[in-house]
Amino acid sequence: MRNHWAGGISAWALGLTAACASPGSPVPVAGDTRILAGEWDGTYMSRETGRSGSIVFRLKAGTDSAFGDVVMVPATADLPEARVNAPAPDPLRRMPRVLTISFVQCGDGEVTGRLDPYEDPDTHERVVTTFQGRLSGNRFEGTFVSVIGTSGYRVAGTWWAERKSS
Repeated sequence: MRNHWAGGISAWALGLTAACASPGSPVPVAGDTRILAGEWDGTYMSRETGRSGSIVFRLKAGTDSAFGDVVMVPATADLPEARVNAPAPDPLRRMPRVLTISFVQCGDGEVTGRLDPYEDPDTHERVVTTFQGRLSGNRFEGTFVSVIGTSGYRVAGTWWAERKSS
């Protein structure tokens, strides 16, 4: 989940990601775990929501569990046009949130997975997100789809992650 985005990631959010993802939440990994071995850092972005964030994922070779999290940085509501006839923004709505990767399946140079359900910062509805990506060298690139609430409204985005050199 590079920089064709409408938003960016603050240094504070990156620091939060590093703190929360070390050691991070355990993530069950199925399939050919060798392609995921190592330390991965990346980002994601959805043009539809304006949200972006960072991805941190670690898998020790020879294991079937990884550690990783995603930090969501909600779109800011500080734009002048967003303030016209709008109530004061809830400061908690704009706080970065740590989302947990709940499952990863990998094989044949591809990865699929999902995040634990989380609350949408705007609608407060339950969000379910799945992702997929393809490995090229030491870089995964892919897409994700988030389904919001009982309406089934879908938003999409892109992500990437690169394996750090040892």
